[in-house]
Amino acid sequence: MSLNENIDAPSEQAKAPAPSPEGRHRVRDFGVMSLICLLILLILFMSGSLILSEVLVSLLIFCFAGIAYFLSTEPDARGRGNAESPAIARPQSSRESASSYSVSKVREDLISILTAYPEPALICGFDGRIIASNQMAADVFRLPKHGLGSPIIRRPDVLERLGQIARGGEPDPLEIEIAGTPDQFFRVELKKLTLLGEDLVLIALDELTELRRAEKARADFLANASHELRTPLTSLAGFIESMRGPAKDDPASWDRFLEIMYGQTERMRRLIHDLLSLSRIELNEHLRPNQRVDLARIVTEGVEALVPVAQEKGTELELIRSADEAPVYAIRDELVQVIQNLIDNAMKYSPAGSTVRVEISAGLTIEQARTFAGRRWPNAARISIVQNRTEPDAHFAVFRVSDEGDGIPREHLPRLGERFYRVDEGRDRSVGGTGLGLAIVKHIVSRHRGALMVESEEGRGSAFGIWLPMIAQASDSKSENITSDLSEN
Repeated sequence: MSLNENIDAPSEQAKAPAPSPEGRHRVRDFGVMSLICLLILLILFMSGSLILSEVLVSLLIFCFAGIAYFLSTEPDARGRGNAESPAIARPQSSRESASSYSVSKVREDLISILTAYPEPALICGFDGRIIASNQMAADVFRLPKHGLGSPIIRRPDVLERLGQIARGGEPDPLEIEIAGTPDQFFRVELKKLTLLGEDLVLIALDELTELRRAEKARADFLANASHELRTPLTSLAGFIESMRGPAKDDPASWDRFLEIMYGQTERMRRLIHDLLSLSRIELNEHLRPNQRVDLARIVTEGVEALVPVAQEKGTELELIRSADEAPVYAIRDELVQVIQNLIDNAMKYSPAGSTVRVEISAGLTIEQARTFAGRRWPNAARISIVQNRTEPDAHFAVFRVSDEGDGIPREHLPRLGERFYRVDEGRDRSVGGTGLGLAIVKHIVSRHRGALMVESEEGRGSAFGIWLPMIAQASDSKSENITSDLSEN
């Protein structure tokens, strides 16, 4: 018996049912009616009202009408009665109800067992049609919710393993990658099982995301560190060699060499610190934060802490706050790092006497958030560095950092956020940049399931806007106020 089918008909070996009393009554009535019709035709023929050919035609018509009546009401020769026959309908309905109950109960038990299993798991047929699954497996294979669509596995690599099991094989475990933000990796094992006489397949998944990310982070760290550390190490080695050779007896040159060597050492220290921070963030990128923090307060504190730094560089740091609070799920220290990196970058590339603006708002819809973050300058080029799927009715907290520098040329925008990518490499090194600040911001925003947009116009400046999903919706009045502010700008 299949889990997806009910019992439709009695066994072929079952005997045909005996004629019912209603059937015998119909035969008797048909015989009496036939005798009466024959008697009437005989009287009319003997009286001369009908000739022999008319009598024969009448008998032929009567026979066809009688056969039609008999076949439309009597069970046929195969012993299968009409849909209203209680002798047949009652036993079949009872068996169908029992079968449906059994299948439903088995499915409920399977779902309960799979729900208790701590990893993604499901049970399916050889064709990939899913009998039961837990929610984690439904998320991995992106099964339709609320009964919409066909619950079927659509990955060719998994279907290939199902085919091997159907042919009697024992496939090796499979490793799959689920594209997303971030990507996930799973080890998939398939085992054949028999349930209610039907052969099915149990698919169990073991998540390898953290392991694969650790391996990739180690490989990237070695490659990037060896590349970026080569320049300062070469510089240090050269100066040391000079101090041991030609400048050995020149104390005046030593002071200048030591100053340059100290700068290269500081550069290596910042580089190693940023690399370690980025590796740590990437390892935890798939873990969504669950701490409740106030983004508006963090932005305000970050701006206040950097005001003295801005004054030393001859720039003005302005905070424009249109929300009293902006509750989000986040890691506080990571958001502080995002704010510091963006403001520090803006101050580095802003000329003396210019203004760096930091704006914060909350309770915005997705379209309002995009407009506030990166759609403010009509002639600017813009690009989304990080994007995440959002709920249709979600509201967002947004902050934006804009400067009055030279701006970023349009052709460089797609590569922003890459490790060690620099728009102007010579200038970046002169201001002490490591090329990792924006990459750190990118991965932190991705971990927080937010979005990052860049807007830049040469000669006007650049702006980086970030929006994060809020825990609770802000009041409608705040959304209306910020909408009016955007229209005025």
